[in-house]
Amino acid sequence: MTVADVRDLKPGMVIDKDIVNMRTGAILIGSGTVLNRKLILHIKNLGLKEVDIFDEKSFLKEHPEDSLVIKYEKLSDKVENTFNDIKIVKKIILTEISDEVDDLIVELISNNNILGRLKQLEKRDNYTFNHSLDVCMLATMVGKWLGYSQIQLKQLSMAGIFHDIGKLKISDDIINKPEKLTKTEFEIIKKHPIYGYDILNETVGISRNVAIGVLQHHERQDGSGYPYGLKGNEIHEFARIIAICDIYDAMTSNRVYKRKESPFLVAEHLDDESFRNLDPRITRIFLDNISKFYVGSKVKLSNGEVGDIIFVNPQMPTKPIVKVGEKYINFLEEKKLQIVDIIK
Repeated sequence: MTVADVRDLKPGMVIDKDIVNMRTGAILIGSGTVLNRKLILHIKNLGLKEVDIFDEKSFLKEHPEDSLVIKYEKLSDKVENTFNDIKIVKKIILTEISDEVDDLIVELISNNNILGRLKQLEKRDNYTFNHSLDVCMLATMVGKWLGYSQIQLKQLSMAGIFHDIGKLKISDDIINKPEKLTKTEFEIIKKHPIYGYDILNETVGISRNVAIGVLQHHERQDGSGYPYGLKGNEIHEFARIIAICDIYDAMTSNRVYKRKESPFLVAEHLDDESFRNLDPRITRIFLDNISKFYVGSKVKLSNGEVGDIIFVNPQMPTKPIVKVGEKYINFLEEKKLQIVDIIK
C-alpha cells in the first residue's frame, strides 16, 4: 500500500483501502476499485487530499506467484468494459486494452503451467466473457510453442479475446438458452463469426490476421465448418489454433446447457478430431505440451477416489498413471475407471 496525493491519481490505479464517509460510515469507494477519470474527479470533489493506493510493484516483490493473477484481472476489467461498449453499439478502442494484453503475454511466456494458473483465476459470472479470456491465454501459449514472434503473439491474443465477440450481437435468449437450439436459432448462432469480423473490420488498429482469425475460427479441415465451408490450408493458422483452444475450453467448462467434461476425455476428443476436423500438427503440439502440466496434479476418478498423476506417457498423454493411496492405476490398461476432473 502507498499513500498517493489526489493530484497524482491516474486511471488504472487501484484503491487499496475503502474511502468512507466519516460522518455516516458509508463506503463511498470500495477497496479494489480500479480508478478511471470519472472516479478520480469524484475523489477530488470529495475534498480528499490523499488516498491509499495498491502498490503493485511492492506486492509483486513479496508475492511473485500472484503476478499473472493481477495482470489477468487488469485485462479482465478492460475487456469487460470493451464488451459492454460493443453491446450498446460503441466501437472498440483498442488502445484501452493493448498494454494489458502486452503484460499478460510477457507473463504467459515466462509461465508454463497454464492449466494450474487458469484454475487459480477468479472468473466473472459470464460464460462468453470468461471463455474469451481463457481462449486468449490458451492460444497465446500455443503461439509460444509454435515459436511465434512478439507481434504474432499479440495478434493471436487479440484474436482469442475477440473470437466470440460477434455473439454480443445475438439475443441473450439464444446465447444462454439452456435447451438445445432449434435449427433456426443455430443458423443465427452460425452468423457470429461474420458479426465479429464486421466489428473488427471497423476497429482502428486491428490487423487483418486478427479479423480473419475471428471470421474463420469455426471452419474445419474437412470443409464441414462455417460460415464458408473452407478446407485445410484455406483456413488461417490463427483460426486453426483458436478452434482447438475454443473446443478445449468450452468442453472443460460448465455451461448453461451442459456440465464440464474431464480434460482427459476432451483431450481424447481433440486427438480423434485431429484426423478429420482439426489441424493435426497444431493439435499434437497442443496435447503434447498441455500434458506436461498434468504430472503432480490431483485428480478425481469416476469412482469418487482422489489420486495424484505421477507419470504421463508422451505417446499417450491422455492415459496417465495415477497413484491412489498405495495403489497405482495405469489408464493405458484400466477400462472401467475414468479421470473426471483435475482438482488442483
